[in-house]
Amino acid sequence: MQLLIFLTSLFALTAAHADTGPTIWREPVTGIEFVKVPAACFRMGDTFGGGDHNELPVHEVCLKDTWIGKFEVTQGQWRALMESNPSAYAASDKHPVDSVNQTDIATFVERLMERHPQRTFRLPTEAEWEFACRAGGQAVKFGGLAPPAGANTAEYADKHGEGTLPVGSFPANALGIYDMSGNLWEWVSDVYTADAYTRHLRESPHYQADGPARLLRGGAWSHDAFFARCSKRHMHCRPSARFDFVGFRLVMTDQ
Repeated sequence: MQLLIFLTSLFALTAAHADTGPTIWREPVTGIEFVKVPAACFRMGDTFGGGDHNELPVHEVCLKDTWIGKFEVTQGQWRALMESNPSAYAASDKHPVDSVNQTDIATFVERLMERHPQRTFRLPTEAEWEFACRAGGQAVKFGGLAPPAGANTAEYADKHGEGTLPVGSFPANALGIYDMSGNLWEWVSDVYTADAYTRHLRESPHYQADGPARLLRGGAWSHDAFFARCSKRHMHCRPSARFDFVGFRLVMTDQ
């Protein structure tokens, strides 16, 4: 069985190489697509000014190769493993799954890893998330075109109705990753503290400490464009909470 999964995965990756676009691995059970993000260093934080105090100081961070979800995990992908759909906006299999907390996500990840023991799936660190939002650490403010034309933020929702849109409804960023600004806030794995950037390691920082606060990134249909900036750090006090404006995407690494 594991050999079959490996061969299917290898075929999916080989097929992606035939395209001239980003290198993509497609998980065969759920269909989740992961975009390869090459290792590099970048300036993390409020490089444009006008942000919040917890986005400072701007500092250099260096990350290893990783793979990150091309889209937010969808309701169809969630149902493929969990056989349920908790979403408040249960519109279609192409809409992102919402109303999931970190315990729910841990169960989803466990079921993925049962099918792929040679790989690790997890929430991104906030450094990995920001690096991908910035299309590989570039000096860009949003994860794609600026709102309201380029993201499902409150400015767009005020005109077209509240709630999520199908993933990929707006153009991707330069890495071929969609919806990193707007649609749903996305869980990351760091513990929140306002001064985390003064404590970051240069190499692959991942802030962990005691305390209840966790982080959300990327903004949502419920918040205006200020919150959809790549550098915005939004505190969320309870990893057990579920909201209709919160979802997630995963990263994948080889063990």
